[in-house]
Amino acid sequence: MLDLARLKNMWLLGFAILGISGGIQGVLGYLPLYLRGLGWPETSADGAMATFHLVSMLGVLPFALWSDRLGSRKKVLLAGAMLTIIGFGLLSRSGAVSVWIAVLLAGVVRDGFMAIFLAMIIETKGVGPAHSGTAIGFTFIFLGIGNLLAPPLGNSFAETAAGTPFLFWAGLVAFGLICITLTTEPKPAWENHKVTELVGSED
Repeated sequence: MLDLARLKNMWLLGFAILGISGGIQGVLGYLPLYLRGLGWPETSADGAMATFHLVSMLGVLPFALWSDRLGSRKKVLLAGAMLTIIGFGLLSRSGAVSVWIAVLLAGVVRDGFMAIFLAMIIETKGVGPAHSGTAIGFTFIFLGIGNLLAPPLGNSFAETAAGTPFLFWAGLVAFGLICITLTTEPKPAWENHKVTELVGSED
């Protein structure tokens, strides 16, 4: 653990997932209540959440395969974070069309983002499959902190305007995007290390 804690990438990836996962967690908890507050029927508000999770599942494989084909985890993660930021920004608008577009944009990359993120952790120089579990555990400490703090902090902005929390959570994702930008991406042997293989590695 101490050796991993000395790796700059571990801290950058930890802070990245703190912001990105925290932002997503905040939105997932707030969105149904927000839509009901706008007058949406309960079935439609819950349907928006169901759609978010559905497109997330559908997007996992294409997103992961794109990462392998492109040969860069970092670029794909940055693209996913950018789509999430745009989606959260659109959620701050009250129009139904904006909400559905936002759900599709932010939802389609969520699970695929996590698969590629885990692969990037394992591929970090100094980690590798032998220490993958410990490295993932280290970064997930930050994930837990983000998931704990981001929802109540964002909810507090609802007193200003109902859509303002989404801007706060979009800002958290933007912070995560900056952290990913600062990471150093190794050049793995792509033909031998695919996302599905790396995510399945254990200590």
